[in-house]
Amino acid sequence: MPDTEQEYKKQIKELEQQVQLLKEQVDFLTRKLYGTKSEKTSALEIEGQMSLFNEIESCADPDAHEPDLVEVEKHLRKRKYAGQREKLIKDIPRSKVLHTIDESEQICEKCGGTMVKVGEEFVRTEVRFIPARLKVIDHYRETYECRTCHKNGTPYMEKSPTPHPPVMHSLASASTIAWLIHQKFELGIPLYRQEKEWEALGLSLSRATMSNWLLAVYRDWLSHVFSHLKRELLKQGHLHIDETHVQVLKEPERKNTLDSYMWVYCSIRD
Repeated sequence: MPDTEQEYKKQIKELEQQVQLLKEQVDFLTRKLYGTKSEKTSALEIEGQMSLFNEIESCADPDAHEPDLVEVEKHLRKRKYAGQREKLIKDIPRSKVLHTIDESEQICEKCGGTMVKVGEEFVRTEVRFIPARLKVIDHYRETYECRTCHKNGTPYMEKSPTPHPPVMHSLASASTIAWLIHQKFELGIPLYRQEKEWEALGLSLSRATMSNWLLAVYRDWLSHVFSHLKRELLKQGHLHIDETHVQVLKEPERKNTLDSYMWVYCSIRD
């Protein structure tokens, strides 16, 4: 026990500091558990974006639970589903995994006799993630010759048609370009991050090459779709337009410090 008033005051001050620290910890955890889930970020986070580090904590819900499976009736081998879980997996390809006992271990522990299969039992359903993989496709085409024309001295040959590539003289396929567009413009994943993903899959694909592919695909294919959509939009009586300031580097006859603008158009009706 403290012997002097000074020691009492010192101990009280230490206890007050501990209480204050514990109170701050409780407040922090309470906000984490019960606070509103908004896209507002702290000063350490990127303005206008959700945090890359506390997404799990901010999206977690202690009251959330797995959608239940209807219990399988006794002695029935057919699986029955109901509710939300069935909707989640109804369009996903399904396969069956049967777990067995090795033939050498099919021995009865009581009498030593050989056991035989008498049935099987449903255990559980799970969704398995199969990582993306690359496959090289070599395109060939057949050549045909008319033997009759060949005998008559007027040879005629014909080659089978092949689909046009999305980008001439490149490794790009339609599926490759579609994935690039999905990652870049739908998910907002920059090309430098996609560059690392492609490398992990076994292909050293630079962001410069990806940029060239996307520009070529827009020029040769998607610009026609864009022009059609623009004509349809301009037929509308009213449009929603969102303006965003952007900085464009190396733009002809413009300084990098000048403001540029990007406009997103959306029709009211559609």
